[in-house]
Amino acid sequence: YIPAANYETPATETEARLQDIEYLSTLTNYDRAFNDQEKAAFSKHLDAMRDRVAEMSDAQFYLAIAEAVALADNGHTNVSYRPQYTQFNTIGARLYAFSDGVFIVSAIPEYAHMLGRRVVAIEGTSINELRKALGIYRGGNDAWRTLYSTLIVESPELLAAAGYAKSPNVIEMTIEMENGALETIQFEGFDLESPNDAPWRAAWRSMVPGAVTPDFSSWSHVLDADRSKVLQFLTNTSEPQSYVLDKNGLYIRALPGFSAGDQSIQEAYKAMLSNYPEGSLDYLVVDFRIHDGGDYTKSMAFAKAAPKVVKADGDVYIITGPNTFSAGIVTTAMLKYYAGDRSIIIGEQMGDREQFWAERGPWSFQLPNSGYYVNFATGYHDWEKGCKGEKFCYTMNEMYEVPAGSLSPAVSLPQDFESYVRGDDVVMNWIAEQR
Repeated sequence: YIPAANYETPATETEARLQDIEYLSTLTNYDRAFNDQEKAAFSKHLDAMRDRVAEMSDAQFYLAIAEAVALADNGHTNVSYRPQYTQFNTIGARLYAFSDGVFIVSAIPEYAHMLGRRVVAIEGTSINELRKALGIYRGGNDAWRTLYSTLIVESPELLAAAGYAKSPNVIEMTIEMENGALETIQFEGFDLESPNDAPWRAAWRSMVPGAVTPDFSSWSHVLDADRSKVLQFLTNTSEPQSYVLDKNGLYIRALPGFSAGDQSIQEAYKAMLSNYPEGSLDYLVVDFRIHDGGDYTKSMAFAKAAPKVVKADGDVYIITGPNTFSAGIVTTAMLKYYAGDRSIIIGEQMGDREQFWAERGPWSFQLPNSGYYVNFATGYHDWEKGCKGEKFCYTMNEMYEVPAGSLSPAVSLPQDFESYVRGDDVVMNWIAEQR
């Protein structure tokens, strides 16, 4: 149980912020991800915030809260990132990081000629250095931190607040043009007209035409010219997806969330396996690249049943990436465990470690005046060795966990931009070469 904030109505903005900081200071009473050293750093950070709260801009105050919460170094312990693109301004371009750099994948008409261009630097700081530096505002492993640092890069207000832009209204990007020359382009920030209607911006959605800005018909995407080249795993993302592969294989895209179209997740998985008797397939591919969470108990039966349809000497390929998170990690672990020696994890590092804290139950933690939501974590997970019997091991894990070992990819296969725009899935191409 988390008691609601109980403060007098603040007379000034400074008083309102101090109340938010005071309420935030209670977070470590509930979130178990903080160790003693991190709690001390958290307390020290809040003291520093109190000393300069009157002079902070709204963006600086938000980032200071984000930095404080991220000190837990836990992927589930973070302030909501939604304000980064609803409360603060944003440029008319969307970026995504591929193995060969950060590219502009979507843009308003003014910047449409920049589609497909590589971003080299922001205000003189290399994009790679910048994304790493901005990782302090999000807890978790490096893959998760840098994945979501792009949202800050897209906001002049936030970049200026972080000390990486001169103006809160404009950012200067150094862009690699088609001929290889570098050009500095100014991108102006603007506020969304209807921020409350903005769709949830899971990072992977930037790769999908129309998925990030469906209400902005004027926006262009780098794949608009030929949407048949959208990678298969990024199509019809709210529906179950499976298809037959050459040489007696089957592809299944793992199901995130809590339902699958008009079916339950359990029903969808069962349907995708229904035509395959035990030991009938030479290989199976299960793709977790957009599985960023949900209820892992809905996928347990699938994780146990799926390996059974593969021959004893067959292969179970498990694809992961930086968007693989939470229940996606758990289902990856279960599938690897039940597939045994036939399993091989390929792709990219997941968005969290094998050990993490999650599970906050039905409660929410919301700062009383700014309204910022802070996700906290109370249940421990260890999908490498298991945590059964340990204090605070998540209750469901006590019943269902499996010691899956390392979940790092055995074969690293990051997607590069050129292959992405050609519609070539580097992971699926690699699998085809193995058959």
